[in-house]
Amino acid sequence: MTQPLMALTARLDVNQVDDGIDWIFSDIDSIGSADRTATDPHWNRDIVFSAGQEFRIAIAASDQDKTGFESLEVIDCCVITRPQILCCGKGVRTNYAPPSLFVDSDGKQLGALYKIDPSAFSVHGTGIDPTKGRKVTLLWDGNLKVGPYNGFWEISFYVTLGIKRVGEDKIQLRVFYFDPEGEVGNGSEPPN
Repeated sequence: MTQPLMALTARLDVNQVDDGIDWIFSDIDSIGSADRTATDPHWNRDIVFSAGQEFRIAIAASDQDKTGFESLEVIDCCVITRPQILCCGKGVRTNYAPPSLFVDSDGKQLGALYKIDPSAFSVHGTGIDPTKGRKVTLLWDGNLKVGPYNGFWEISFYVTLGIKRVGEDKIQLRVFYFDPEGEVGNGSEPPN
């Protein structure tokens, strides 16, 4: 059975004080419609990946304070994985998950740092929300594929954004991030 193409969507407000961002992992068709609710278990939890799963990255920005947010540009973007211990103990060599849970298009293991080409993001949607102001969603034209691994990883996503406002020549540069944990399989048996 073919798995649906997924999206890891980072959501932020261009005026937020902190640099942490909310995220959701859902099918690609939910990019524009998934809103965060306090009781929604799909927001900001660990990500349970499936071997062979492919996903794209979306960045959804809003302007709740209505400060003239006009456009958004990705300056740089990186996904970082940090493998966790799979087993250890007295007389046992410590065993870690592979450096990354991701593989390239040929199935070759990727390293812990994966730089995403900023020019590969394009505008997926724009609009005005009565409570969140102007919204701009960018979608990465590439994708990441989960390898046939079993394990746990800390996953970090860092992005530098250029924020343009109406009537301002200067582009504001901001760094945003999130860092959930991810897993493939159940930690003790090979993935399907």
